[in-house]
Amino acid sequence: MGQETHRPEWGNISQIVSALCALALAILAIYGFLFSKTSQAFVSYLQSELALRNIRITSLEQTEKDLQRSIAESQVSLSSLTEQKVRLEGQIADLEMAQQGYAKQVQELGAQLVGTTFSLVREKVLVSKATLLSELDVLGLKIQIDWYDKGLPAQTVRPWQSYLKTLQKKMADLGEADRAMGKTVLDKFVQQCSSLNSVVIQVPAMRVTSSESLSAYDYNIDRHPVGIRAKAIANQIRKAEDDMQACFKSLSQ
Repeated sequence: MGQETHRPEWGNISQIVSALCALALAILAIYGFLFSKTSQAFVSYLQSELALRNIRITSLEQTEKDLQRSIAESQVSLSSLTEQKVRLEGQIADLEMAQQGYAKQVQELGAQLVGTTFSLVREKVLVSKATLLSELDVLGLKIQIDWYDKGLPAQTVRPWQSYLKTLQKKMADLGEADRAMGKTVLDKFVQQCSSLNSVVIQVPAMRVTSSESLSAYDYNIDRHPVGIRAKAIANQIRKAEDDMQACFKSLSQ
């Protein structure tokens, strides 16, 4: 038997030819697209868009760098402001302490001034009072003198009222600039020396006529019992006034 010869199938050949034609057409289409005006315009558009995006990216990168630099500068400025704030707060604290110190000094000086004025007015009253006999001084002298011949009526002596009356008169005689402080001095006297208000001295009726013989007393009326008693009463009055005078001198503001 003879060997059979295989012939190509024409159906497969047509498929191959069709595929080759399609590939050729695709290549031609791609080539035509790439080298056509439309493709060139599209490529130019893509290039310009890419360039624009690159510019935007560069701008954003520069903006980021500027922001980072601005943040760094702001942090430095904030740190400087914080240090300045702390320094200013320290200065304010120092000024407040100094102000408190000055206020205390002013207060102390004011108190010293008031105290000095108080003492000055008190001394003015004492000097004025020492220039004249007080009501108690006159009463003491009358008790020591009038018992003989003239006679003394019985009476109750309240040294506080007499001394206070004298002080009130002396305060009224002060100059206008001192009168307000004079009232303060008088009020302090009433407050600080009120314990002397209770002193009361009883003076009995006493009289020795001039016709009575003093031979028993060597003609010295001071040795007469009535005279001795009158002198003792006058001394009581004097002591009461001295006690009030001492209290007045020691008045404190």
